[in-house]
Amino acid sequence: MKIAATEAVFEGFRLTRRRPGAVALWGAVWLVGLFLIVLAALPMIAPYLDELAAAQGDASKLSAAATAGMERASLMAFPVVFLIQALLATAVYRAVLRPEQSSFGSLRLGRDEGRMLVITVLVGGVSLALNLGGEYLVRLASGANMIVGALVWLVVTALVVWLSVRLSLIAPLSFHRGRLAFAEGWTLSKPLFWPLLGLMIVTFALAVVVALLLILIGWPLQVAMSGGGAGSPGAALGALLILILIPLGMAMVSTIIWAPFAAICRDLPDA
Repeated sequence: MKIAATEAVFEGFRLTRRRPGAVALWGAVWLVGLFLIVLAALPMIAPYLDELAAAQGDASKLSAAATAGMERASLMAFPVVFLIQALLATAVYRAVLRPEQSSFGSLRLGRDEGRMLVITVLVGGVSLALNLGGEYLVRLASGANMIVGALVWLVVTALVVWLSVRLSLIAPLSFHRGRLAFAEGWTLSKPLFWPLLGLMIVTFALAVVVALLLILIGWPLQVAMSGGGAGSPGAALGALLILILIPLGMAMVSTIIWAPFAAICRDLPDA
């Protein structure tokens, strides 16, 4: 079985060019999601805001209570992130695989989204457990010997990459088939492992480039607008610019990452 990975890799850019309004709407959904995450997390971290500011990103300077508050805030964010990802991944897959269903940015609430939520929770849970377990093993091995720690890190990284590739077709294929396709997605990814790995590497690299370009555009503008001080109109416009660019960037990056795998499923033979 062959796939046109080099053709699929730019599907996210083609989709963005064809449907800029849809991508903007997906950015608005991300904005709502970020707002909900802040609302959910703020009660957990509000008592420690001064401590967090003083730590300047150094987690080792935080008290046990502040660390626990941050962990609880992270846990509160997961349900919102899973919901947003399920909703928007389905919209991206629909835009690629069912382009005729283009109204309202291809956003829907139905069985497809329900299936995608199940997949997102299960795959996300497996990935989270593997990353946390791998991090623990690396710390444990590094404490004994740096070389052993480096080898364990390489093994864990290879396992995470391998699993990511093997799971990469499950979500878009489930949407394409209209049913949960865990077994089929896992089976199909085996003979396609190396093309899918190459596709994944290139799409992530392109997504990073797009994110960096948005930062290079947005950061100088925000700094220039904020030149009049925190209370100036320019500062307010700068904050508004960042508020728009962050969710829009998230929508563009997720489109670049998700759309190519939907394009691969589009070219697969019917089950």
